[in-house]
Amino acid sequence: MRTPRCLLLAALIAGLGLALRLGLPVAPVDAPTRAVLQAYATPDPSAADPSNTAETSAP
Repeated sequence: MRTPRCLLLAALIAGLGLALRLGLPVAPVDAPTRAVLQAYATPDPSAADPSNTAETSAP
């Protein structure tokens, strides 16, 4: 494929992507997805659960 055609195709794809991004609303996060994100979230460092470092480090 020649360079001008590649550039035209790239500009067409970029324009289509921008039009879709601006034209379609972003779906809000629902409750089940929010629950999964909270389950995989980084734990609070001030939590009562101690670290397992004492179990794995040398005495």
